Amino acid sequence: MREHRLRARVSLEEIMAETKISRRFLEAIEGGRYEELPGGVFTVNYIRQYARMTGYDAEIILEHCRSRLEGQPAEQPGRQAQTPRWVRFFESA
Repeated sequence: MREHRLRARVSLEEIMAETKISRRFLEAIEGGRYEELPGGVFTVNYIRQYARMTGYDAEIILEHCRSRLEGQPAEQPGRQAQTPRWVRFFESA
């Protein structure tokens, strides 16, 4: 994704200024380190904004994100908090 952003001639600083997303999260998106993103609707929103700024297809990035995060280990036993319904709705988008 970094190469695509560079071909589009968009800097991380420009994306940061326009979207107010921190450099750390933008670098995580570019590096495919989705587990470093805040999760839920924030992850979807950050990826969509990044894609809009770079001209990349957001659905491709989101699909990659979902496939990568599905392989993540489940939450620790004893911490089985119910995920709010609105979070599940946006995560399935």
